Amino acid sequence: MDSHEEQCLPILDFSRDKLVRGTSHWITTRDNVRRAMEEQGWFVAEFNGVSCDLRDKLLAGMKEMYDLPDQIKIKNENHKASHGYMSMVVDDYRIHESLGIDFATELQACKDFCKLLWPQGNDPFCQTTHMYATAMAELDQTVMRMLFESYGMDEKKHSASHSESTRYLLRMLSYRRQQNGEANTGFVSHTDKSFMSILHQNHVGGLQLKTMTGQWVGFNPSPTRFVVLSGMGLTAWSNDRIKACYHKVVMSADEIRYSLGFFSFHKGTIRTPEELVDDQHPLRYSPFEHDGLLRFYESYLNSLKKSSEDLLQIYCGVNP
Repeated sequence: MDSHEEQCLPILDFSRDKLVRGTSHWITTRDNVRRAMEEQGWFVAEFNGVSCDLRDKLLAGMKEMYDLPDQIKIKNENHKASHGYMSMVVDDYRIHESLGIDFATELQACKDFCKLLWPQGNDPFCQTTHMYATAMAELDQTVMRMLFESYGMDEKKHSASHSESTRYLLRMLSYRRQQNGEANTGFVSHTDKSFMSILHQNHVGGLQLKTMTGQWVGFNPSPTRFVVLSGMGLTAWSNDRIKACYHKVVMSADEIRYSLGFFSFHKGTIRTPEELVDDQHPLRYSPFEHDGLLRFYESYLNSLKKSSEDLLQIYCGVNP
């Protein structure tokens, strides 16, 4: 990564021992979170909530998981878009695979996932995925507390409501370059349909993020760095103050890139808080069911064979 790219990366310190409410570090980080989200829809969190040992165990478990026969992995079914098993094959060569654990912060969901893939169960992997999801939920909820505070909202009230109404999806992904040695550009630029997303990975690069000036910045992997992205849910909630982040994966390395995506979804209806509607910011979106947006996205994609940059506006936008 060159110096220009380094300057484009907003890296914020989310060390547990430093993030004490009311301190200067909390206030500065809180304000920088809002600024980064409003200006480009993402930032990088330096977070020590996942130990190197936990990360290594999870990556090792993922490799074991991907070595399972296809007929086992496809059992990871889910009717929600991009929640279950997915793969991409080019010229009989698999360049992408992913599996997902819905409600990953619930231990039983992790147990059910492992029981599905390993009939005898896999308690170590179950514990690892659950511990990881719990740490990611902590980071997600800290970011939301900062946004509530920054927008002058009742933080305690909104944090409790947000926590109760959020479900989390943990997706485990693998990427490789194309068989002919060319860089894999099959993973097109997109925005997430989640409320918010947190990305983490092994040492193999490939993730690119779009800046506010329209430039693509390569992310330099680190065990303690997590990319926090805004999704369409956060765009609607913030009344267009925060735009969903465009990102993509371009694989040029010979090694497999293992990545973890942690996605938050609202269990019910997403509404723009009244505190975020005023004369300068008239209401942009009608209340909508988050899972309904996923269903609409899937039907839209299937009917037109392509996604739309205006998907959220088409689904629930308020006409001026």
